[in-house]
Amino acid sequence: MKKTVVLTDEVKNEEERTIAQMRVVLNGDGSTPNVMTMGTDNPVGYNDDGTPIFPDVDDNLLKSAQQQMMAEAIKTQKELTKENGGDPSKVNVIGAETDTKLTPTAQQTIQATMMKRIASLQMQVSQLKKEVTKDNGN
Repeated sequence: MKKTVVLTDEVKNEEERTIAQMRVVLNGDGSTPNVMTMGTDNPVGYNDDGTPIFPDVDDNLLKSAQQQMMAEAIKTQKELTKENGGDPSKVNVIGAETDTKLTPTAQQTIQATMMKRIASLQMQVSQLKKEVTKDNGN
């Protein structure tokens, strides 16, 4: 059985009003977490063209909260990945969990060796043909 963890957090401004919600689902599969951030502010008005006017958001506050959430998500994802038998070192690199270096089967190893030997023999035959042609030319 494998465990899944959902982390959630709210970003609040200095007035303790929630300005964003963050969420990440961790499967312990070695993937880099993807923190989703959604704003929660309601419009404070509308422009003449009908587009909403939202209150100003402190970008530094939001970035700081996202960084803290990501650090916690990476830590938890590494723990889950290890628990699920995966390689936790892959969590920090996007896409690394899908990079696999397959160990060749015995048959693939034998085929590769045979192909190398055939290629070597073909080179030798080609070299001998050149030498014979060169000798016959004199």
